[in-house]
Amino acid sequence: MAEHQHPWTDCLTVIEITDKGMRRATNQDSSVVVIQDDDVGFSTRGHLFVVCDGMGAHAAGELASSDAVTHIPHHYLIFQDLTPPLALRRAIEEANHEIHRKGQVNPEFHNMGTTCSTLLLLPQGAVIGHVGDSRVYRRREGIVEQLTFDHSLVWEMRAQGHESDDIPSNVITRSLGPNPDVQVDCEGPFPVQLGDTFLLCSDGLNGEVGDAEIGAAMATLPPLEASQFLVDLANLRGGPDNITIIIVQVIGDRICTDTQTVAPFESQQRKIKRTNTHPAYWITATAFALAGLFLSLTNLIIGLCAVGIGAIAGLAGLIKSKQSNPPAEPTTTEGPLGKGPYTKESCMPDKSILEKLLTTAKQIHEISQTSDKEYRWGPFDEHLVEGTEYFQQKQYLPAFQTLAKGICYIMDEFRSK
Repeated sequence: MAEHQHPWTDCLTVIEITDKGMRRATNQDSSVVVIQDDDVGFSTRGHLFVVCDGMGAHAAGELASSDAVTHIPHHYLIFQDLTPPLALRRAIEEANHEIHRKGQVNPEFHNMGTTCSTLLLLPQGAVIGHVGDSRVYRRREGIVEQLTFDHSLVWEMRAQGHESDDIPSNVITRSLGPNPDVQVDCEGPFPVQLGDTFLLCSDGLNGEVGDAEIGAAMATLPPLEASQFLVDLANLRGGPDNITIIIVQVIGDRICTDTQTVAPFESQQRKIKRTNTHPAYWITATAFALAGLFLSLTNLIIGLCAVGIGAIAGLAGLIKSKQSNPPAEPTTTEGPLGKGPYTKESCMPDKSILEKLLTTAKQIHEISQTSDKEYRWGPFDEHLVEGTEYFQQKQYLPAFQTLAKGICYIMDEFRSK
């Protein structure tokens, strides 16, 4: 787990954590945090956060996700002449090209791929670039929203109005690497307010922990505690996959979007390829015009015919030139991207959230009756009893916080043995 120290600590808390889970021998997730040093960097490029979930045999998935978190920030900063949303899209496309190239030249890496979820925080708001089924959430007060669309068979079928109950949830329809080109979804900009908390994660988290639980952790626990609790909860529920989380909490006005004064992204004028007219047109026109003038001295009719042919060639060249050089497209303001948010849930702890959490906690308690290892169960039991009492009194907020502390305690105890 990493708590990032940076020049923006007075207005931005950033936590980055990854875990291989309970059933995987290796961790194929990758992540990166790129914080700008000053206000100029923030205003032009913004702060960048990336989570990728690799796929492929041997070390292919790990390589694909690692390459993605290397190439995306690199190319994003290279495309200085593009607006941030366009630069982010291009950077993800370039990462796809590189991963695909490696997969083509090395049989062991054939068809390797990775998901990719990126978040940019800029003066204009939050911008997202996304491929695959990793996710970006935003928690604002008592609501948690998923800002990304899962590129999975389940979500695609639902979007088309089809039943998806019998479809495996882990079949993704889009990723970086397997194909030479990839379609990148961009979302935003979403205005940023004081207190907003963003969470990027691989599906190792949301596959085991519900959106409401994720939101409750973001709403009621400090980011450092929330990230560890969410990883622990996913692992207690089986931990079948790698788990990676980045939490970004806005605690200062400098990150917030001033919708009254902030300038929109500068539009980019599309560059149109201009092709020169073939010189044969002009050579023919000139040759026949000169020949016509010379011949007209001896035979006026033949001379005029030659001049006419030259004129026709010149006219054809002019028409061709106009067709090859269309007028540049006018610049227009870049509007909102995407259709997010795609889901919305209340994230304040309630009865249903606590019942599910208590079930997990009681299953842990049952382990104490059968385990032959000497764990210190006392503090966990105390948290379980106290949390149950709060629940019975319908004090769901302290019940959630107390049970979260107990779960984190006992998971730390397990890890220490």
